[in-house]
Amino acid sequence: MVAAATAASKGLDTLLVEREAEIGSPVHTSGATAVQTMATFGIPENLYHPVPRWRICSPNEEAVFELGESTACIIDVKGVYQHLGVVAGRSGATIVTGTTAEEVLIERGAVVGCRLSGGSLGPCIVESKVLIDASGYRASISTQAGLHEGFRRFGVGAEFELTAPRCRQDEAVLVVGNRYAPSGYAWAFPWGDARVRLGVGVLHADTRADPRQLLSLFMEEAEGFEIDLRDATIEESHFGLIPSDGLASRLVADGIMAAGDSAGQASLVVGEGIRLGMVAGALAAEVAAQAIAEGHWHREALVAYERLFKAKYGKNLAMGHALNVRMGTRGDAEWDEKVRLLKSLPTPLVVDLLQSNFSIGNLTRRLALRPTMWPRAARYALRYALASAG
Repeated sequence: MVAAATAASKGLDTLLVEREAEIGSPVHTSGATAVQTMATFGIPENLYHPVPRWRICSPNEEAVFELGESTACIIDVKGVYQHLGVVAGRSGATIVTGTTAEEVLIERGAVVGCRLSGGSLGPCIVESKVLIDASGYRASISTQAGLHEGFRRFGVGAEFELTAPRCRQDEAVLVVGNRYAPSGYAWAFPWGDARVRLGVGVLHADTRADPRQLLSLFMEEAEGFEIDLRDATIEESHFGLIPSDGLASRLVADGIMAAGDSAGQASLVVGEGIRLGMVAGALAAEVAAQAIAEGHWHREALVAYERLFKAKYGKNLAMGHALNVRMGTRGDAEWDEKVRLLKSLPTPLVVDLLQSNFSIGNLTRRLALRPTMWPRAARYALRYALASAG
């Protein structure tokens, strides 16, 4: 939707194809992101809930971070997505819902459109100069076009949307450890008006555990983490996947670009894809608009998007992927050790790490006043360099 709004605002004839009957429904994400992202994209304040306090728990340890009101938030997922849809429409994009992009059309090795089914358009063929694939973890359009081979490793999450009148609305909780989330984490995310998203995410194929069963257990025992679910009622159940293979090797080819989950652009420390998906959608559309204005939309004209995105985010995503892979091998004792480590770090550094921001400059500034952390920081810097080189 950000890509459609950006493209349409630059005068391009833009069609946004949505598979579901309604934008934003069903919900497939826990909705955690940065307050700055909401401000950057002009999201109304009533559609996100700042959460100033974050608590990370392992089986025997706990770390608490006071972030303030301007750092992290939980969004009204449906509300934000529908707002972005309205922005795209007002910018001039045509939006069709209940419509599936079934097949990519290729001529002489270039994507020239796709075959659609369902919705108000019915079965039809739509021609395009540039097709932006934001089809999610399946990346069906990109794989058909041979842009990349798709993904094999996924974060799989199950979540309850609760009305929980006794649960704190100023605190988000992340829980690690093998009882509730082997090779992943569980969460309790408030988003205002007594609403809480309670979920569990695991990594397939690091484990074959069913997150839905683990979620039921977590809800039963949430009180052990001081998550007060007395009088809570389940309003909705959510289920979703996020690719965990890292950034796709190619983001563009002749006539096609991939953005968001279809490009593997999630930051994989805590599996957050909203922020980078929105950034990528805007950047892809800007580059596409420039290419079309110049009369060329082959790979060479579109590759600026890939280069710019990888230059800014590639190394951080590589390190996040390396840490994500490591999560699948941790036992409870190691999780306890990691949470003890987090307790010793300055809060701004923890925020950077959770957002997969591993900039050496940021790490150096944050750790400058913590000499006791320097040896361990040097070891992590070496891992960062190796992950980036890989």
